[in-house]
Formats: sequence, structure tokens, C-alpha cells
Amino acid sequence: MQLLRDPSFQRGVTEQALRAATTGRVTRGIPALSNIDRSKFGVAIATLDGDLVTWGDSHEPFSVQSLSKLFSLCALLRLVPSSWTSVGWSPTLIEYNSLEGVEARSGIPLNPFVNAGALLVTDRLEALTGDAVCATRELLRLSNPAAAWRVDAMVAKSEAAVSHRNKSIGYQLASYQLLYADVDRVLTSYFRQCALTANCIELASAALFLADRESAYRVLPKRLRHQVNSVMLMSGTYSGAPDVSFQIGLPTKSGVGGGLLSVAPGQGAICVWSPPLDRRGNSSGGLAALSIIASALDWSIF
Repeated sequence: MQLLRDPSFQRGVTEQALRAATTGRVTRGIPALSNIDRSKFGVAIATLDGDLVTWGDSHEPFSVQSLSKLFSLCALLRLVPSSWTSVGWSPTLIEYNSLEGVEARSGIPLNPFVNAGALLVTDRLEALTGDAVCATRELLRLSNPAAAWRVDAMVAKSEAAVSHRNKSIGYQLASYQLLYADVDRVLTSYFRQCALTANCIELASAALFLADRESAYRVLPKRLRHQVNSVMLMSGTYSGAPDVSFQIGLPTKSGVGGGLLSVAPGQGAICVWSPPLDRRGNSSGGLAALSIIASALDWSIF
């Protein structure tokens, strides 16, 4: 970790990340996020032994978007460990918001990170707890009680106003009689969950339980932590997952707010924030930074 504290190393990572970010575009799919400063860049690396290295805009909150899918999945598995039978765990090369992810499996989503799977997870949390967002926030507070985990109502409203594809997916799931709750209720909870805000430090710290290889129960039992990391490696960055596995070698989840969250089993967690996205919806600058950082730490799982 000492190398990562070197200001010259941090400058080098930042410069390469911002250079890579010039090839990306800030999300246009959510109007409230379309004007984010594309030069924002933050890093936080948290270790299981309590070490923490940060730089850049690591203290600035951003919209977590699909990073929340990781924690809502864990909230569901905590309640019903057998939920994999309804949300799937197969990798996919389709777009994260593709209708094909539903149709190809006669309604059963391919995995919990494509939007169809995430909506199904939200539905199950609504049915089990009465408030999917509250259940996700409780899981996050259990993982990192120091963070506020606030919902940005303006972002949620902005996404709801234009997210016709997600509405189509929701009604498609309902057409297969897979939803227990009302479609509009599920969609509203899903948009609010994606509108959670946090900074790099809070997110890296919250993901540490997934890095724990000990057999002791820590948020989730060891077997479920293994399964979540496996699916995150295969599908956490959607069609970019093969490249992330090949070049970085860590289970990683992305969000269109520009966040990337990686887990290094037995070591720690890394969160990088850089808003411009590549054509697959993953942070272009974040991936460049993550590759350098993971290599410097020798944290690949392979």
C-alpha cells in the first residue's frame, strides 16, 4: 500500500485515468446526471486489516446507480439464500437494459445485474420487507454504519421520467407472472435505490465484507459471498466483463454514475469514480485507473 500513497504514483494514475476518460461520455440516459463534471476523479482502497488510501474526489458523493444492485442482491440473499433460482447467475454479453435478457429465458432473468434481474430482486425485497430501498439501506448500514446512504429524490424522479426501457422490462416480467408486487411500485423503488448517493470511501468500506475469506458469518455466510463475487466477475460490468476479468482480474460492479467497485478476496476493496462511460456503460477512466491499481497491489484473483 505504500506505493499507492506516493503522490507521484497518484498523479500518474489520475493523469492516465483522465486521459482515458476523454474517450467516454457522461450518461445521457438520466437527465439529472448528464451535466456532471466529467473531470471528477476519486479513488479509495480499503483493506481488511483497516488500512485506507484515498485521493482525488474520493470524499465527494455521487449517484451509485447500478452499484446498488450489488447490495440489494446481498440484502435479498441475506433473507432468502435460495433466491438464485429466480434471478439466475448466467453471464451475458447483452446490454444491461436489454429486453432479450428476459425473453431468452421465458421471463427468468439471466443474472441479478442486468436490469431485469435487478427489478426482480427489488420486487422480492418489496414482497419480503415492504420497502426494498429500506432493506438495501439496512444492508449498507450493516456494512458501513458511518455513511448516510441518502436517496437523491431529484435523480430518482429524473430517471423515472425517461426510463421507458425499464418500464417495458418491468411489465414484461409481470407478463410472465414473476412479480409479486405492483409493477409501478417495483419501478419506483428501483429508481430510488439507484438514486442512492455515496462517496468512494463509503462504498469501498461497505464492500469489505465480500472480500472476507474467513468462514465466520459477516453480513453473509462464506458460501454466499463466494457466489456473489463469482457473479460479479462474470456479469458486474455487463458485456465488458470478459475484458475486466482478462485485464484486471477482480470481481467488479459498475454504475452509469461513473462508479466502479471491485472486490479482492482476502485483501480489500477498491472504488473508483470517473463519470465518462465507454460504449458498454462502464467508466472509461475508472477502468484505466483500476487496472493500474490492481496491478500495483498484485490483487488479481488469478
